[in-house]
Amino acid sequence: MKKAFTILMVVLAVMVMFTSCGKKADAAEANVVTATPSKPVEAKADDGTWKFERKIEIVCPWGLGGGADSTIRPMATLLQQKLGVPVEVRNETGAGGVTGTEYTYKQPADGYTFMLGTQSLYIQDMQGNMSMNFKDDMECIDVLVHSINMLAGSKKQLDKYGIKNFSDLKKYVAAHPFEVSVGMLTSIGVDGMCFEIATEGLDLNVVQYGGGSEVNADLAGGHCDLAVGGYDDMKGLIESGDIVPLLVFCEHRLNIFPDCECTADVGIDSYAGPWRGIFAKAGTPRGAINTLVAAIEECRNDATWKSFLHNAAYDERTVPAPADVQAFCLSEYKDLRDYMFEQGTLEKDYADLK
Repeated sequence: MKKAFTILMVVLAVMVMFTSCGKKADAAEANVVTATPSKPVEAKADDGTWKFERKIEIVCPWGLGGGADSTIRPMATLLQQKLGVPVEVRNETGAGGVTGTEYTYKQPADGYTFMLGTQSLYIQDMQGNMSMNFKDDMECIDVLVHSINMLAGSKKQLDKYGIKNFSDLKKYVAAHPFEVSVGMLTSIGVDGMCFEIATEGLDLNVVQYGGGSEVNADLAGGHCDLAVGGYDDMKGLIESGDIVPLLVFCEHRLNIFPDCECTADVGIDSYAGPWRGIFAKAGTPRGAINTLVAAIEECRNDATWKSFLHNAAYDERTVPAPADVQAFCLSEYKDLRDYMFEQGTLEKDYADLK
């Protein structure tokens, strides 16, 4: 008995030693996750005939009146009419969307709590800022809108430099390195990825900003030359003539700016743009997901929703069909993972994204 106990202790000691060595070896690399999605919760009517019987809560991890909030509220109103139960938007803000995501994750996966999310949450996940493995623990079930990013400039500054289009910008920057400034909110997000690809080889003076309203104000006032952002964020200043689009990150020119070059025109392989979708916690009854998605798809045909899309130019780009959402999201995750790896900002990796 004593001999068996001694052998057991030796085996345990060896296991601890190898575990410690493994941790030390991986310390300099991103933490690689191989996760297994949670088992779906057994629930009544999980065969596609689900009927909501009480209030549905959709968490918005960003502030009231912002782009995300302004997207989900009109859809929530339509869903409430369609489903016959209250659909409430709850703003849980903070930490770049992490606070709201953590709140959603703590709620039961019973089919009555969903969340609005964007691919910025993928970045937060791979930076190691979440308590969960977001890729496997939260599922995007439908994409509502897919915005188009653009490189825009201050009208005052562009006139000063004699720049009328993207080709003019490239020529001017080549002759005047680091004279032209570009306002950036973050270098590792979708905007940063668009900017890096589109301006490769251009010597621009990058200026960090804390918020979109701040950079837009400086663009309008001529205190900053360029910025990357979505039309929905810059619409008012573009319509007033204070900001001028120079390049849209899209496969085609926009109907609202037919004379503005797109990345496809100039041979740049950069089409990324912010999208917003509905997420469900892993384990949410499939019947609830299917019923909600079916209702969303019906609401897309409503005149109110179509008007919302048109006013923000969201109708310039199609969104993936529900059957294609998972493949779309995996591709988005992988693109961001590869970009973060190249930038040296990847803190948490997933084995199936390598």
